[in-house]
Parts: sequence; C-alpha cells; structure tokens
Amino acid sequence: MSDKVKAIVIKSNDRKEKDSSVLLFSLEKGKIWVTLKGIKSQNSKMKLAQRMFCFGEFVLEEGKSGQIVTSFNCLESFFEIAEDVDKYFEASAILEVVEKLNFSSDFERVKVFMLLLNALKNICFGNLKPKYAIDKFFVELFAIYGFPMYSSKCSVCGTNAFDKLYVNYATGELVCTGCKTFISDELSKPIYLALKIFSNTDFEKLSTVRLSPNSEKKLLKILVKNFEIRFDESLKCIGMFE
Repeated sequence: MSDKVKAIVIKSNDRKEKDSSVLLFSLEKGKIWVTLKGIKSQNSKMKLAQRMFCFGEFVLEEGKSGQIVTSFNCLESFFEIAEDVDKYFEASAILEVVEKLNFSSDFERVKVFMLLLNALKNICFGNLKPKYAIDKFFVELFAIYGFPMYSSKCSVCGTNAFDKLYVNYATGELVCTGCKTFISDELSKPIYLALKIFSNTDFEKLSTVRLSPNSEKKLLKILVKNFEIRFDESLKCIGMFE
C-alpha cells in the first residue's frame, strides 16, 4: 500500500552506488527518512527529489529497509535559492532549525510546515533581506510553540509601565526589571522595536524593513540563543553571526 505526501527536502545522503537517503519534512507525517533508488542513474526521472529545498508530492511504499519513493511530482524546486550564495546560506540555516524540531501535535507540525514553505518562497522570490526571513521564521516559530517574543507588557507581573525590558530565556518571554532572572538579557529600544515589527509584519511586507548592522547582529543572536535554550539544541548557523 502506498502513501502520498507533500514534503520539502531537508537533506540528502548518499546510499549505496546509485541510491540516496533523503530527509523529508512532510505535511502529513512530519520528518521521515526515505530512499530514492537509482537516483544517480543518468536516466532517473526523480533527480530533483534529492535536492535541498525542493517541494513536491512523494509517493511512498514500505520496503525491507524503510520507505521508498516510487513516484515524485515537483511542485516547486526553489532553484533560485541554490544560485544565490546569501539565499542558500540563509535557507540552509532555516532547514537546520527545522531538522532540530520535534512536534507534540498535528497543529505544531502543520503550522511549522506552512511557515517553512512561506519562508522559502519569500527567500527565493521576495525582496526582503534573506537574514530577515530567518528573523521572521524564529519569531513565528516561537509563537507556534507558545512563547511569543514580543509583548507590550511584562509577561510575569503584567506591567506596561517599564523603562527597560528583558528577554527571559527561562520562559522565552519578555519581562520587566523587577521580574528578570539571572538568565535574562536586556533589550535595547531598537531590538524591542525590531521584535515588534517582525511579530506584526507579514513576510511579504518586510522588504521595507531596514535595521542597522549592529541591530541585525544583536537581534539574530537573541533569537538563536532563545532557540538553543528552548529546544536544548545547538545550531551550526550561529557561526555566521560572529
């Protein structure tokens, strides 16, 4: 019995002489490893099915050593991402984040899938800076998992009469001076306003956003640090922020 899933290719590894193992992030089943048999053959009709970022319909059948792709229909290759170094680097970083995730519900899986697809579309075809797509991805991801990064008031005491706000990495929320903990970082006004913008602005409208180079670096470091603490995972992409 075969299954059809809509999925995005996260990574691909060589397997035997002509086969490849591919990690898919599917709308229906989440992340699954599948085998592409004969993919390295010159006449293979499924070569796109092993390319990172590729979005398509995969028909799967259970084999002796796992699920095998028997048919593939490409819905969007996102080929342009691979042709641009900045776009490729940023999109690869987002795939790394998705690879680290676990889903406790269908809601999380579906929302993250749609978020990833939207991020790739905007990196590939949009006019926003690729790095801002990562910012937006992180902000939306945190909201999906129940700890939004922007608030107009302290998440603990509820005050909106604050002179400073901090991101509390213990909860992934914003707190005032009186409620901050030892694992909190102060947010400068530009970073606080940036979080507000990325929380309330669609991907498509981020093309007009301009942060200073220093604010860009600080914002991304905060978002990455929050992810690593929240999900207890390290990200190689953090090296690009040094």
